[in-house]
Amino acid sequence: MAGEDMGPPVITVASQSPIVLKEDTTVAEAVQLMAEHNIGAVVIVDDSMKPIGIFTERDLLIKVCAKGLDMNSVKLKEVMTRNPFTIKEETPVKQALEIMLNFGFRHLPIVDESGTLIGIVSIRDLSKPLALDVDVSELHSAG
Repeated sequence: MAGEDMGPPVITVASQSPIVLKEDTTVAEAVQLMAEHNIGAVVIVDDSMKPIGIFTERDLLIKVCAKGLDMNSVKLKEVMTRNPFTIKEETPVKQALEIMLNFGFRHLPIVDESGTLIGIVSIRDLSKPLALDVDVSELHSAG
């Protein structure tokens, strides 16, 4: 990988205005926001805007719907994925994609040097033509 072009910094293709919520928000409120903004994940932050969790469509399906939980009473802190994997803003696009493929993630919160949330990148962001000029066959072994 040394010397290989890993693409532009991920922050150049990511959403720099992620939807952030507190852990006491209900699942119903989170789902409403996700639907309104046509997004698949929200980031749960502490008071200093550091990510403490992520709530995704997959969390909704597996941790809420499949268990028959009431979206109006369940709080995000009960069903979010805690301590989400994060990347730095200067992480190259190809490296972010490799992380997603290797770990099965569809969303990665982006943090600055102090760990403060500054964006989120989705697999959809990385699939846009300007995001990555890569031969897909190179990535086959990563998935």
